[in-house]
Amino acid sequence: MTTAQTKYKSSFTEGTATEQEFISLRGDNFVRRAERKEDIHEHWDILDKELGKIDVKAPKRQYRYGPLDYSIHWWEFKNVTGNKGWGTPNGVNRHIAFRLEDSFVLVNPEVVNSILEDKCKEHYRGIWGLNTRKGRSDLAAMIPVEFLLEHSSHILEVPHE
Repeated sequence: MTTAQTKYKSSFTEGTATEQEFISLRGDNFVRRAERKEDIHEHWDILDKELGKIDVKAPKRQYRYGPLDYSIHWWEFKNVTGNKGWGTPNGVNRHIAFRLEDSFVLVNPEVVNSILEDKCKEHYRGIWGLNTRKGRSDLAAMIPVEFLLEHSSHILEVPHE
């Protein structure tokens, strides 16, 4: 494991489990996982026959060690090194699949990123507020799930077991 994976093991575990859940949900539509280079530079995790390239996001918390909060998700404009974050269009045709309580909602970053840039202008902790972490060059905003639902291209229901 890398240093980051060791430090944030629970986040990596949750993310991997959510990716596996998405793969299981898609069944025969699953083609393959992204190679490491594709994941890092193109910001996608899974190739799907119907939906194309998908970047899967696990449920989020408002604070790192808080409870899961299905009313929000985070949108990354810049990553920890200050480069384009996964929410920023990058020339790769892809969707971002956000895990909600009973579904995955898919959003095209080409469609919503500019809307979010207009909404997220000020730095504060809360909905639509821009956040950066001390010692890092990242930039992200907490956004309400309702926004994702309003701008979704697909909603995939997760069957209850």
